[in-house]
Amino acid sequence: MVYPHAALRIGNKVGMSNTTVVATMSVVIGDNVMIGAGVTIVDSDFHSLNPIHWHTHDDAMKMKRLPVNIGNDVFIGMNSTILKGVTVGSNAVIAAESLITQNIPANEVWGGNPAKFIRNNKII
Repeated sequence: MVYPHAALRIGNKVGMSNTTVVATMSVVIGDNVMIGAGVTIVDSDFHSLNPIHWHTHDDAMKMKRLPVNIGNDVFIGMNSTILKGVTVGSNAVIAAESLITQNIPANEVWGGNPAKFIRNNKII
């Protein structure tokens, strides 16, 4: 789903299956990215975190939005979730069932809930 005035850019040779992407601000997916089944990528909280705003016209306006950027040649394992404000560097690998709440540097393998560094993934 792409909200009005939001941007969703998907590069060349991107494979997805049963993937949910919600762009309220900006989601950018690079080239040669493989996204496993059941992955969710979102760039907002979908509502204010302050209960005073819930069920009011201010709710959507007060929700936090931060862009998501996924580099080139990235693999995202099935049933992983990438949350708002995250950048995944090129050549990164995200293990299945991972919760990505922080930036993933290029050429690294991360996994878990919340995701943690596993090892380098440098191409030689």
